[in-house]
Amino acid sequence: MTQTAAVIRMPKRFDYSSSGEFNAAIAAALKQGGNITLDCIEMEYIDSAGIGLLVMSNKKVQANNGKLIMSNLKSAPKEILGLANIQKIIDID
Repeated sequence: MTQTAAVIRMPKRFDYSSSGEFNAAIAAALKQGGNITLDCIEMEYIDSAGIGLLVMSNKKVQANNGKLIMSNLKSAPKEILGLANIQKIIDID
């Protein structure tokens, strides 16, 4: 089993404005290899741009033989991700 290499703390609002910082964090985590956990304890909002960022990041992590895992999701973002069927491609703890 692959170990979690990195934990990325997600912002309160995860949308297009988060993309630069998030992509940089993913790139740094990919260098370590392994699984990447997205700690969503503070995340209260996600939109379609945020979901797009998750999908693209998931492809990069899988190409690196790792898994993207989301943890500590609050009910509102969890519901939005559920509507987008994200749990089919990203592990949600």
